[in-house]
Amino acid sequence: MGDKVTVNTSLKTTERAVSNQTVALHTLGCRLNQYETEAIREQFVSFGFRVVSFTDHADVYVINTCTVTNQADARARQFIRKAIRRNQEAIIVATGCYAQTLPQELLDIKGINIVLGNVEKGDLVGHVLKYKKGDGPISKVTRRAEITQFDHRLDVMSFENRTRAILKIQDGCDQFCSFCIIPWARGKHRSLSSEAVVAQAKHLTKSGYSEIVLTGVHLGDYGVDLNSSHSLTSIIKTLLEETTVTRLRLSSIWPTAVDGKLLNLFEKYSPRLCRYLHLAIQHADDGLLKLMGRTYTSDEVKIIIEQIISIVPDICIGADIMVGFPGETETKFNNLYNWLDELPFAYFHVFTYSKRNHTRAARMDEQIPSDVAKARSHLLRELSDIKSKVFNQRFNGRVLPVLIEEGSTGKSLIGTTDHGLKIKFDGPTEEINTFVDLELISTDENGGLGRVNTLS
Repeated sequence: MGDKVTVNTSLKTTERAVSNQTVALHTLGCRLNQYETEAIREQFVSFGFRVVSFTDHADVYVINTCTVTNQADARARQFIRKAIRRNQEAIIVATGCYAQTLPQELLDIKGINIVLGNVEKGDLVGHVLKYKKGDGPISKVTRRAEITQFDHRLDVMSFENRTRAILKIQDGCDQFCSFCIIPWARGKHRSLSSEAVVAQAKHLTKSGYSEIVLTGVHLGDYGVDLNSSHSLTSIIKTLLEETTVTRLRLSSIWPTAVDGKLLNLFEKYSPRLCRYLHLAIQHADDGLLKLMGRTYTSDEVKIIIEQIISIVPDICIGADIMVGFPGETETKFNNLYNWLDELPFAYFHVFTYSKRNHTRAARMDEQIPSDVAKARSHLLRELSDIKSKVFNQRFNGRVLPVLIEEGSTGKSLIGTTDHGLKIKFDGPTEEINTFVDLELISTDENGGLGRVNTLS
């Protein structure tokens, strides 16, 4: 599984570079899709294409789809039809998880030309270059059972955002949670070798990226398909010891991935290892967690969170929370609300359960009416705002290193602390992609205002 996939270089010798051709790309869904769209963008540029906005007239449109909910499928179809209307002479390509799981639904859209699964993303430009507009729609999808290797054709060497880089170190999932179709869309669990992870991190650091975000479908299980010495904690430790990355951040992980070894790394390397954990918790009712297919109880998660706070007091803890799952009674929701309220979370990403065809949860009894689920979601989002405000207020008057990421209107710049707190302050654009010590003068649930620390 750790063997390197051979990159298809035949197109470089059999197809000449294009000129005056434009491509527009649109990404739906998760960070992995964003990462892979960047890889596709790089490949188009290497063949001479000019990248334009998705709202512009283009010769090729690529829609990288998501299929996590039925609504995600509907949004993908909407963007495909927008592209078709924008230029009926363009080549329209759909790829990603919707294309992987239900390609025929996309082929049925009049005007689409190419439908490619997730594996085929690595050779997407090749399919475009070979396609002749009069050929009619084509589809190519590699099924889950055949997806066994980490695909190096989608390694990304540069990002349009020049301060933060995403590094995909894991793909696929073998969990099969009852509400989720992603194991079918992304294939079997597979990890990038530690040597390749380090090599990419060194390249990104040398290219000037100040922060690297490790990401994957099931990041906490990194390395289980490699030899016994590989794990999420081992690769984090290796990156911190063998590279000069200024900041290393983790994307979403299951709470069970947080153990003593990981907390020791936070204790030793913070703030270089960002004091930030986003936990894919989903719920606090043990019966619902079992129905979802999760492997932990609410009490176990509570103990983990208490351990995190005791070792890394200022850490930002966020959570994915799902409301409206089948069987979520008013009592179970209230228990979830109170559980979240009692624990030191900094925010929640609240998802309203949406029936996803071809999953076990879609066939369960006691489906929750959408208006009830939406009302519960609203209550949790209000609670999240309160939690964020309380968490952010603890930093009022403190001086924190802030990575400046972008300019705003006027002279304002926006940066991020290692806790993920967004800070706005007045400063020159030359400070973008640098670290500035800022004194926080006010905060709210959205972030804070700062000023340059004149004493530093």
